[in-house]
This record gives sequence, structure tokens and C-alpha cells, in this order.
Amino acid sequence: MTIHQPIETPPHSGQRLAERPGQVETAGLSDVGRARSRNEDAYLIATLQRSMVVHDASPPGAHGWVPGETAGTLLVIADGMGGQGSGDIASQVAVNTTVGYLLNIMPWAAARSNVVAGRDSAPSIWSVREQLSSALVAGDSTVKAVGAQAGSPRMGTTLTMALIQFPMLYVAHVGDTRGYLWRGRELSRLTTDHTVAQQIAERDPNFLEKDSALHNMLWNSLGGSEDVARPQLTKVPLAQGDFILLCSDGLTKHVSDAEISQVLATPAPLAARCAELVGRANAAGGSDNITVLIASIG
Repeated sequence: MTIHQPIETPPHSGQRLAERPGQVETAGLSDVGRARSRNEDAYLIATLQRSMVVHDASPPGAHGWVPGETAGTLLVIADGMGGQGSGDIASQVAVNTTVGYLLNIMPWAAARSNVVAGRDSAPSIWSVREQLSSALVAGDSTVKAVGAQAGSPRMGTTLTMALIQFPMLYVAHVGDTRGYLWRGRELSRLTTDHTVAQQIAERDPNFLEKDSALHNMLWNSLGGSEDVARPQLTKVPLAQGDFILLCSDGLTKHVSDAEISQVLATPAPLAARCAELVGRANAAGGSDNITVLIASIG
């Protein structure tokens, strides 16, 4: 379990949670499930932060790591498409590439995009959502390149990324890993499954059976096809008491939204809630890898 500071407030020991609105607490868990031989999910929870490592300075002893401005808390989850070959490689490449993009290319001014917008009549280049979208497109390109070099041109993965910059949440999403917001004991889905089955269901909810193979057929992914990934972008205002959950479809195949809400409503530590959700998915069959990430806003 990790606790992160809100971007508006510098770290200050001794303050109570209630005195520091926007504090983020996180936990994550990934499990191979009961039917797969290896785990092709990948995830990351991190704080985006500028920093400096001092190698030499005067006076002596003024060395070490110097923290800088925090740009938010990042949660990323990717579910490799094993049926297309090398799914574990695809998911890890996607996570590394998208996070690397944010660290090395995304302008740090994006963390204060409202300030930049006030100075610039054309602020779209600094938009957090646009930068997150670009990160996923970069991930798509890299997964395709790695797949081609490895002889797995259909290698692909889903990816869902949540950037918490209190009081805002930004979500960028491709595939059928999901993002949820739990507020006031109600669970809301922040993402849409990019599957052929979902496209059909939007036209005729009763057309497909629950076990149709089309539920596993993605029309939008990182890698996996010649098409360029089309990230879905969501921006949501946050409030104290909110929970954000990201999960692979190994959870949602077996655990309903109502059950997810029930587990989030318990007073258990976040790590225990992750373990409970994974346990329920395994108890119901565990037909796929299961990954769960939870963040709470204090």
C-alpha cells in the first residue's frame, strides 16, 4: 500500500489525512488465475515527479536525491493478447513505453495546464488528455515495432491509464481493461469495452449470448492490427471519499459490478480489498489473468 501527496500540497509530516484533501492511497494485485500457465497482465502504480540526483556539491555532504514538483499519481494496467502471441511482452512494452513517454516527452507544464492556458491563446498542445492520448499512440507504435522484430506481428495488448491530479482524474483507455469510479456507494464505469460484442450490444442488447467469442474480440488495442490505436479519453472531477478501480477482464468475467461495489464498500485496507476481488474471480473459475488496482482519495 502506498500513500501519495496531492499535487497542490507539498509533503508535510504529522498532518492528519482529513487536513490534506486529495491525498491518494493505492494498492494493486495481479494473479495468474486458474486456467493460464503464465500471467500476461502488467501494471504500474507510481508518482510522477521531477527530481534531481546530486553527484557532487559544495559544501560536502549536499549529495543525494532532490525532489521537485509532483505531477500526480499514475495507475496503468495492460492485458496482453496471448492468443495473438507474446502477450506478456506486449503488455510490459506498452506499460514501459507509455510511462516513458510521460516522463520524457510530456511537458511538465501539463500538470498546470490551466496556468499555461491562461498565458497561451492556443493551449491544446499542453492538454493533459492530449498528452495521455499521445502516450498510448506511442505505445501502439512501439508494440507493433517490437512484435515485427520478434516475428509476432499480431502481438497486442489493452491498456488503461489513470492520472490523478487532484481535484481531477484523467483516464486514457484502449481495449477491455476497465476503469471505475466508486462514489457514495455507487459504482460508475469510466471506460467502454472496445470489443466487437460491445459494438453489437449498443445496437441490439439481446443479440449475443454471454459466452459469445465476440466478447473477446477487440477492435481497438495497442498493436494487434494495422489500425492506429484510438484512445478513449475521460476527465472526471474528484472528491474526497472517491475510489478509482482499474482491472483486467479476468476480474469482470467473473465478478459483477454489484460485487465490486460491495467489496469497495468494506472498511478493509486497500490491499485486502484487492485480494478479495482476486479471490472472488478465482473462486468463480479464474479463467484468465486477474489484475486489480485501487486508489482512494482522502
